[in-house]
Amino acid sequence: MRVLLVAICIIIIGCHSDSKDQEVRNQDQKNKDEKVNTLTEINSLWNYSDPVSTRDKFKKLLTEVQGEADLDYILQLKTQIARTHSLKSEFNEAHKILDEVNSKINSDTKIAKIRYFLERGRTYNSSNDKDNALKTFKEALRVANENNHLAYGVDAIHMLAIAAPTFNEKLKWTEEGQALAAKSNDPKVNRWVGVFLNNAGWDLFSEKRYQEALNKFIECKSYYEKVDDNKRFDIARWSISKTHRFLGNTDKAFEIMNSLLTENNGEDPSGYTFEEMGELYLLKGDKEKAKSFFSKAYSILSKDQWLMTNEPERMERMKSFAE
Repeated sequence: MRVLLVAICIIIIGCHSDSKDQEVRNQDQKNKDEKVNTLTEINSLWNYSDPVSTRDKFKKLLTEVQGEADLDYILQLKTQIARTHSLKSEFNEAHKILDEVNSKINSDTKIAKIRYFLERGRTYNSSNDKDNALKTFKEALRVANENNHLAYGVDAIHMLAIAAPTFNEKLKWTEEGQALAAKSNDPKVNRWVGVFLNNAGWDLFSEKRYQEALNKFIECKSYYEKVDDNKRFDIARWSISKTHRFLGNTDKAFEIMNSLLTENNGEDPSGYTFEEMGELYLLKGDKEKAKSFFSKAYSILSKDQWLMTNEPERMERMKSFAE
């Protein structure tokens, strides 16, 4: 009987100890979650049209969270600093930062590992190393799936579609990604629906399938109207206007593009609306107005190193009409 009582006591003490251990683990996780929730959402700092100022924000944040944030957060932040360099075609610097991130990744840095592969892939892709880009995006997708992180998994699919060498492969990845995003109730995942519709439109545009492209852009516009994303709604309108121009619907294209410009008080920080207005005035036979808009467009877009390197004919055309 004494042996039985001792055994029961041991079991009770063991169960109590396990319960206390679990309570401690739960409290530690709660504390960690609360700490993470107080940290700045990294993606909220992005301004993709201004990588340099975005980098400054990231570096400032990196200094502020030292000793407060965990390694996963720190490494995620560094992957985004690398991306700012990639967007400026500073590929060696981007790879150098990503090498540092890779050397510190461990079993506790799951999200950082996904983002490391995404940014390494984007750096390869932007420097036209398509083979390594595809391999790396597939790794990003694999790690995202292993960790049930759909938002970054869909991002990886989106990049696989961009890097794919053929239209049919692009279409396959785009349809897969859109289907996954559409089924999700998570706004961070569902927002990719609009991205896939936009990219599908431009893939069709590249194939000169302009009517099909127009249909995708109209669908894209409807999606962004539904989710109340005014900026991307206007980008979809811009895409619709350009496609109308290629379909020969000059008046319709002009109506939309001129409305976009008027709604923004004649301002166009991107330069792309100025460029389209130049093209449309050229079609209308008004060379002076075309020259004015091409001049404004070139003064902005010539500062984009990617455009100057990858679309020299387009830039030279813009410059010639601006003079």
